[in-house]
Amino acid sequence: MIRLKNVTKTYPNNVVALSNVSFTVAKGEFVFVVGPSGAGKTTLTRLLYREELPTSGSVVVDGQDVTELNPWEVPYLRRTIGVVFQDFKLLPDRTVYENVAFAMEVTGATRREIRRRVPWAIEAVGLKGKETAMPEELSGGEQQRTSLARAIVNKPSLLIADEPTGNLDPTTSWGIVRLMEEINRWGTTVVMATHAQAIVNSMQKRVIALSEGRVVRDEERGVYAHEARYLGIRRA
Repeated sequence: MIRLKNVTKTYPNNVVALSNVSFTVAKGEFVFVVGPSGAGKTTLTRLLYREELPTSGSVVVDGQDVTELNPWEVPYLRRTIGVVFQDFKLLPDRTVYENVAFAMEVTGATRREIRRRVPWAIEAVGLKGKETAMPEELSGGEQQRTSLARAIVNKPSLLIADEPTGNLDPTTSWGIVRLMEEINRWGTTVVMATHAQAIVNSMQKRVIALSEGRVVRDEERGVYAHEARYLGIRRA
């Protein structure tokens, strides 16, 4: 599903965000990407959906080297990827239904497809009855559930989440992660960048740890707390 080989990303100010990163993620895996702020987590996720290009190395997603795509091909790649952000990125002037439908509209889906799948996605994340609510009328957890519905409505093969619980309280955070775990059980590959130590430690999924742009640990059934050994992070 995902293969990074010798990936380096250097920004114009000479900041090295990633340095010689290599790993693979199999179809259907659930992977946590962890590390302190500035470790390269967000850059890594942005490379996967071609928001950024690496300075060197290859990034293969679902059989395509995204570094070799023509600009007109990028939207087709993104149709197979759902993305969830820390700050939700909802359209403030659109309802829950309209925010979710927008993800289908930009792919050229028919009205019939939209009428069929948008209610399914909204119900899947537990927001049935909130279809006409505006983002400002929703709690933080409900906004993130709307974002998640938007990410899954096209039934992506890959779900990328960049700090999806960063603005949520612990109880709400668990609800969001449990939803992502359910989506993973459907067969969707999930890559989640996070600082949520309690969640990572409890779920015992694969953990890829970054420090200063390098992979310092790649562990099956890993935990976040081990980062104290590698990165000097105080245990919670």
